[in-house]
Amino acid sequence: MIDLNMSRISPKLIDVESNRLIKTNIIYKDDCIKSMLSLPEKSIDICVTSPPYNLNINYNTYKDNKSREEYLDWINEFTIALKHSLKDDGHFWFNVGYSNKDPWIGMDVAQIVRKHFKLQNNFIWVKSISINDVTTGHFKPINSERYSNTTWEHLFHFTKDGNVKCDKVSVGVPFMYDCNIDQSSRIKGKIVKKMGFKNQKDFGKNSTDIQKKEAENELSIRTLNKKERGNKRDKGNSWYVPYDTISNKSQKGSHPAIFPIKLVEDCISFSNLKENSILIDPFIGSGTSAIAAINKKLKYIGYDIDSNYIEFANQRISEHIKK
Repeated sequence: MIDLNMSRISPKLIDVESNRLIKTNIIYKDDCIKSMLSLPEKSIDICVTSPPYNLNINYNTYKDNKSREEYLDWINEFTIALKHSLKDDGHFWFNVGYSNKDPWIGMDVAQIVRKHFKLQNNFIWVKSISINDVTTGHFKPINSERYSNTTWEHLFHFTKDGNVKCDKVSVGVPFMYDCNIDQSSRIKGKIVKKMGFKNQKDFGKNSTDIQKKEAENELSIRTLNKKERGNKRDKGNSWYVPYDTISNKSQKGSHPAIFPIKLVEDCISFSNLKENSILIDPFIGSGTSAIAAINKKLKYIGYDIDSNYIEFANQRISEHIKK
């Protein structure tokens, strides 16, 4: 157990409701289910994680070859423990892969989580894509006459009630045409309909001076918010985030399944969290989610059962802080 006492992020937090001390910015060598159940109830803001996929991946310690029933029971227990520790307006981002021999695994996992959470957004993480005969990104080629290469994975966004406000423009893309930036007419149309008028023509003809003033004030506020966000729009639920180019073991350690820092950063941004919110990663592996949390000025808690992974993750985090 290594506690990195970082000056930029306080390593401790008091949970007001339970008055229990939570240590943050720490990775525990422990079973995540038991440990999350011991956390104060509703003390975590966001979980971004990727579990073992039960596809017989060669981890150091964990045996990734449970029976289907045993694996899904384990996912169910994990989900119950996370629900205990996650706030009512918290976010649960779950990256699950699949293989062509077992294409249902990601969907089977989602059906288990469905018992306890609402699927608010269903994303796919696109690792590689080909457009106009040009391929960008990275994937593992499959030598098969039956199967296509797998170039994406599931990225499920769960919440407790499916009604948590998000900031989708924070990970948006620029408008192609400048005329799309000025949406004042469309916004005003919505405002006057909300006030009970059929349309803007009806509003112009039948509204009072007080109603006109009220509509203009509301329009001013809402268009200002749009301008402050800049020239951006929602990019949808297909997220192209290629792997970082990693050339040697000193950069990735011995962990066989890593994801890009930007993928976690985008999950955090979309979730619209306040500074110093707490991120948890129950399968923290090489420490990617912790680095993303630091970059986004969040605190983190991680778990893993492998000492080598934890040692590498803490080394990687420490080196990142020094940059």
